[in-house]
Amino acid sequence: MAGIGFKLRSVFSENSMTAKLKGVLFATFTTIGPTITFIGMLLLINFGLNHYGASEVERLFFSASLFYLFLINLLIAGATGTILSRFIADQINDGTEENVPAALIGSMVLVSSLAALAGGAITWLLVRQTDVAASFLLAYYALYLVIAITYTVMNFISAIKEYGRISLAYLVNILLGLASFFAFYQVLQLDLLLSVLLGMLLAFSLIDIVLIYLVLTFFKGSAQTYFLFLGHFGRNLMLFWGGFLYMLTLYIPTLIFWFFSDLSTPVAIFRVAPAYDMAMFLAILANVSTTVIFVVKVETNFFEKYQRYVSSLIHGTYSMIEKNRGAMVRTITLELFYIYEVQLIITLLLTSLGIIFLPMIGYGGLVLNYFPVLGISLYTTSLMYFTTVFLYYFDDQAGSLKTMLVFFVVTLAATLIVLRLGISYYPLPLLAGGMASWIYAFLRLRDYLGNINAQLFCRTGT
Repeated sequence: MAGIGFKLRSVFSENSMTAKLKGVLFATFTTIGPTITFIGMLLLINFGLNHYGASEVERLFFSASLFYLFLINLLIAGATGTILSRFIADQINDGTEENVPAALIGSMVLVSSLAALAGGAITWLLVRQTDVAASFLLAYYALYLVIAITYTVMNFISAIKEYGRISLAYLVNILLGLASFFAFYQVLQLDLLLSVLLGMLLAFSLIDIVLIYLVLTFFKGSAQTYFLFLGHFGRNLMLFWGGFLYMLTLYIPTLIFWFFSDLSTPVAIFRVAPAYDMAMFLAILANVSTTVIFVVKVETNFFEKYQRYVSSLIHGTYSMIEKNRGAMVRTITLELFYIYEVQLIITLLLTSLGIIFLPMIGYGGLVLNYFPVLGISLYTTSLMYFTTVFLYYFDDQAGSLKTMLVFFVVTLAATLIVLRLGISYYPLPLLAGGMASWIYAFLRLRDYLGNINAQLFCRTGT
């Protein structure tokens, strides 16, 4: 999130409703833009497929194919995102910003190659084992590459100040994607599923083009060090594994339930667990605000205190160091508990509303049983992650990796246990893993802050 805190502070300091709205939009689209776009598109797609008479098999196949596509790209983003964010922040701090545009190009090549391999494997299986039209498969394969680039560019746009254009890029291009769907389906009379896929492909492609243009034009000058960022993987292996483990563990129960549970349902070459998948989707909706709250509340208030403290370590007296340390620690404590409390209220409110209204729109049974537990589970995992972000600030890579290892081990073990207990217990693994890792991250951060002067001056590597 390099640079985003500075921009938000300048926006929110204007103290007007318009400025605050701009700040929220900026925080939303520079942190969870692809997720918001995907969720919005899924809702529109579900409505559109029902409205235009798609069969249950078609709807299930299309949903499964998109879920696999986004899950693969989320895993790629988890493996590369933390390293890219660290690289961008280092280049800005070192005054070598000309390396950032080059890294954008190099990272797009890297993630596109990874997405091409994964997407190619799935597309090849669809070719061999189904009779899906070639036009659909080509568009589906292209969407793998486009989405991979979208998630990669997100690491870079947080460093630029064009929040209005960023927000506009998402909103306008989503509308263009929707309009193109109607053109493909109503005017050109293409297949319904192909029209939807082409609309998504066009929308995300246009978003990518605009965001890439904004990044390349924001940084004046560009070196030819396209793959310089790869060196950060070797120097920050713990960051790499921490980011990858977080994203992998979040979906470990999903992956295991797809292939080994009583809920497993085959759809062409895919396997899904419809009740769990829908409940998980609804739980994500209930917690999607967490990231925005964190960025708006913490980045705007904490970062200035953090800079003062670090500056006093270099140039200040002991009393100045202690004064700034105390102010920073108090800010961390206040903002963390603010997030904990506010997001808990939001999650409980949305979960309660879901329990009331979901049966009215046809969702009941296991979906309704899973949703409340998964809602709280994602609440705990989100807050664990944002507690860990503070460990990133102080370069406690060992602590952040250990947190993710706790998350991984507990969630995996709990998932294997509930497979034997039965389908009623399927929402519990994420809750167990989220709680255990959240507690560990909080205790690690508390201990670190209690001895932070020595930690930063005398690194022990623990």
